[in-house]
Amino acid sequence: MRKILRIASVLLMLLPVFVKAENREVPFTLDDRDRIIRTEQNLDAVKAEMKARFESVNTRFENMDKRFDQLFNFLWAIIGIFLTMIFSVFGFAFWDRKLSLAPMKREEEKIKTVLRELSKSQPKLAEIMRQAGML
Repeated sequence: MRKILRIASVLLMLLPVFVKAENREVPFTLDDRDRIIRTEQNLDAVKAEMKARFESVNTRFENMDKRFDQLFNFLWAIIGIFLTMIFSVFGFAFWDRKLSLAPMKREEEKIKTVLRELSKSQPKLAEIMRQAGML
């Protein structure tokens, strides 16, 4: 067993001698140059394709922006229509109320003048009207 260990240790120590690890400079060949040129061409093609795709995405976003602008314009138009309708309804209600109350106010004034005339001859009625603040 010791013999095997000695042989193994000697072989391990002599291993660098058996394996020649030389640092040789690898020459740059024409194939390497052609390979680099093809790689650059492929990179340029990929860049061009990416640029085209980004431009198409940008045009899609621009189209979506235009559609959103159209949608917002449509919403503003609908809001304007509803506000016009609401103001029209309220305006008509106030106008109608004023128009319908005008004859009642005229009749009230007639009644007040009649009561004033009647209060000249009846003192009790005149006292009641003074208390109510009508005289």
